[in-house]
Amino acid sequence: MTGPGMLDQQVAVITGAGSGIGRAAAVALAAHGAKCVLVGRRPEALTETASELSTTSTIVAADLRDSATADIIVSTALAEYGRIDLIVHNAGVFAKRELSDIDRDYWDGIIELNLTAPMELSRLAWPSLIKSHGQIVLVSSLAVVQAFPGNAAYAASKAGLNALGEVMALEGREHGIRIITVCPGQVDTPLWDEDVPDDVRARMMRPEAVGDLIASLVTTDRGIDMSPVVIRPPVDPWQAK
Repeated sequence: MTGPGMLDQQVAVITGAGSGIGRAAAVALAAHGAKCVLVGRRPEALTETASELSTTSTIVAADLRDSATADIIVSTALAEYGRIDLIVHNAGVFAKRELSDIDRDYWDGIIELNLTAPMELSRLAWPSLIKSHGQIVLVSSLAVVQAFPGNAAYAASKAGLNALGEVMALEGREHGIRIITVCPGQVDTPLWDEDVPDDVRARMMRPEAVGDLIASLVTTDRGIDMSPVVIRPPVDPWQAK
């Protein structure tokens, strides 16, 4: 059974919380009672997200590619609330470049934010998640199961994220930690702000729907485990008439 109050007294860390899926997830989790630690690079965007929440929240404005950021997030959450029950790893970078044009800096930048940063934050929060029998949500991508031109680095980073989730699920099971991986297709977020026709964006999924799904998944009975959840629009936004 799910509903308001299912996450009362729980503390959720949401990365990429300034917009899109991250903001929507924070709003949905707060509606279930969770206190939120909002993480992102833009403090003004995080403040806007905080203003939409029905519970208390704390802002951590930092770049997840900075090696010190994960420790700051965990330390802030514990100092403010004394616990961590949930992490939603949503922050990431989406960029397209054909294989022949990929250089090492481009590759490393995508892997660092999309894969290394979630690993590091999960690692540092692991002792707190053991205490709370917590959960981790990995926001992956449809690109893991469907290839798209120009997506070599992005797809590899998200496939790695899925694999990381599988291992964390095995290692976390004995501690009561649940790992949930969500693989969305096209979602109407600021990622598409440049050169995407309005009619195409109108056929994409709404971030609020994805945020509600994340909240629904983390409030399911803890006796239920799940494989990666792949979601997509009913029709391809780029091909529909």
